[in-house]
Amino acid sequence: MKDLPNNFWRFYKDQSGAVAIEFVLIGPLLFTLLLGIITVGYFMGVSHSVLQLASGAARASVAGLDQAERATLVNTYLSEAHTRYPLLTTDGLVPTVTFEGSDPAGITVEVSYSVDGTLLDVTNSFLKLGIETIHGRAYLAY
Repeated sequence: MKDLPNNFWRFYKDQSGAVAIEFVLIGPLLFTLLLGIITVGYFMGVSHSVLQLASGAARASVAGLDQAERATLVNTYLSEAHTRYPLLTTDGLVPTVTFEGSDPAGITVEVSYSVDGTLLDVTNSFLKLGIETIHGRAYLAY
């Protein structure tokens, strides 16, 4: 019983586990911020890639002489999306190509990208972001 005050003061002055305690308190916050930064960056990259894919497909159609050639050029460009845009997979892409007029006055390319199986899908599961698809649209008048 006599040594109890001495042991208490010795334990009180010992700081050997202070860093571990601080890491336990601050570590989850830092990892959450890091995951958030990575997720936002990935979302911005995928969103930009989808918009650029739609714009590039519309621009690729200019070289065609008739509507059939233009449709072929657009579909070829869209099928090679994974080579031009490494963040996109062809499984998640759903393109829609619409020509305006019989002798096309313009083309509208809409691309929807499903985030299933990507980093956004993983973060959706526990952060409830509500991001299921990313849409891109481009119009080009001939």
